Amino acid sequence: MKILTRLAVLFVATGSVMLADSSNNEEATTTTTTTKKKPHVLLIVMDDLGSHDLGRHGSGIHTPTLDALAAEGVYMDQYYVLPYCSPTRAALLSGRYPLHTGCHQVITYDSVQGLPLDEETLAQVMRRAGYKSHAVGKWHVGYADWKMTPTFRGFETFFGFYTGGEDYFAHRNGARAYDLRWDKEEFCGHGCSRLPDERGNYSTQVFTREAMRVIQQHDNSSDNDHPLFLYLAYQAVHAPDEVPEKYRRRYDHIAKKLKWDKRRQTYAGMLTAADEGIRHVVRALKRKGMWEDTVVVFTTDNGGPTAVCAIQGSSNYPKRGGKCTLYEGGTTGDGFVGGPALATHWKVPGGHNRTYPHLFHVVDWLPTIAAASGVAPNGKPLDGVNHLGALQNHNNNNQGTTTTQQPPREELFVGYSYVPIKGGQWYGPAIRYQNWKLIQGDSGGPEDPDHFPPGTKEPVDGGNTSVSYSLYDLAQDPNEQHDVAKANPSMVRKLQAKLRHYQETYVPPQPNQDPSCPFPGPTHTEEFGLVCTPWCDKAQEIVVYA
Repeated sequence: MKILTRLAVLFVATGSVMLADSSNNEEATTTTTTTKKKPHVLLIVMDDLGSHDLGRHGSGIHTPTLDALAAEGVYMDQYYVLPYCSPTRAALLSGRYPLHTGCHQVITYDSVQGLPLDEETLAQVMRRAGYKSHAVGKWHVGYADWKMTPTFRGFETFFGFYTGGEDYFAHRNGARAYDLRWDKEEFCGHGCSRLPDERGNYSTQVFTREAMRVIQQHDNSSDNDHPLFLYLAYQAVHAPDEVPEKYRRRYDHIAKKLKWDKRRQTYAGMLTAADEGIRHVVRALKRKGMWEDTVVVFTTDNGGPTAVCAIQGSSNYPKRGGKCTLYEGGTTGDGFVGGPALATHWKVPGGHNRTYPHLFHVVDWLPTIAAASGVAPNGKPLDGVNHLGALQNHNNNNQGTTTTQQPPREELFVGYSYVPIKGGQWYGPAIRYQNWKLIQGDSGGPEDPDHFPPGTKEPVDGGNTSVSYSLYDLAQDPNEQHDVAKANPSMVRKLQAKLRHYQETYVPPQPNQDPSCPFPGPTHTEEFGLVCTPWCDKAQEIVVYA
């Protein structure tokens, strides 16, 4: 294995950091603190969370911990993700659209796809900022080669599963292979990675326990200059619908009152179990004396699945569509930043149910967190933009008081959708510009499982004039009920031109298989039977950004 190192140059001025941000929307200078240590950062990722499911939305589901964190922090009012799992996680970790990494599809257990090894990850950025970086939970950005796994991508340890979904108790995936790993040190591959026996233990509780262990083992002494970066990616609330019975039974009464079906009731229990787990993680930070110096970042990976794509009991009401569609129900969701150190360290005022009104995409977390941590990303040009200055200066107390300023971004590439049904169907792409959203071709889906819209076998070039388009004015029609393309031909042409511009740097989907290292099937073991193990150990170069 060959490791290449790139050196970064960081220019530090009094009270400010010159951030090498590749975006063209936000100036690089942001205010940082010089009197306090850098805060701990807890990054929580939820899986398949519907945008109407947290208790704060009036869902009837009990999520007091997440509701309080959002209310005491800053909630992103226009928060975009990708329409499904792997692309969002790759975008979060790289700060780059799937458009530029080739991570357009859900990575299956037999696929060689993954976040390219020459992409700098958020974990690597945080390591350069002096953080101790640990990951717990779901990975799902590639595992065919050991070098694609978390401890080769900037994390010092990893406890979780490599693939995209599995049973919550048995920890077996679609191949019926056991997939739970304890990678105890950096570059922990063959001969190092262990298979912990958690059979019968509920994954939400397992990952909560492991996150608490990382916190308890962190050196928080006054002379330690290495704060904690903890990436906690829960399996919840992804299918299958499984939860300990006590959580489901909490909703016996309300399920009857709200006329929930069994799937919705089970889903509610799963979400409440995850919220309870986050409460235990917060308590662990408090017991360790770390909570007052912690920033919490929260994101979903896509909208809730409501018709296809691992459908379960989620709700995106009143938004149109769900997971695997390019409608708002599939590409927007819950995102917020909170914790006591948001104000004291990042200098971002929060509380009073404060909302952030500007467009914010999941790719924006990397440059924003990097700016707050006083470090410059030095990998490939980012698609994400730095929102730290806007968050610091925006004043919104939900009573009409708003500071007027130029938003960090006014457009974003919504992307493509791929549905692995009928041989695989591609849809899109779509783009958001100011209050307008343009969808090329069909939106993906279906919205109704009985009516599957025709897609294409390969992605269609963005801005292609031979296909149909739908246009929505989200300021007037946030739920995308009225296509106004015919009434606004000039806006359609403008956004088509923008799609063609994105097409100039388009990276096609990565191949699913590599003939030079075909998938041999899961590995057989005496204790666990079939297990998921990397199989394609090529002599590839790892780029370590330092």
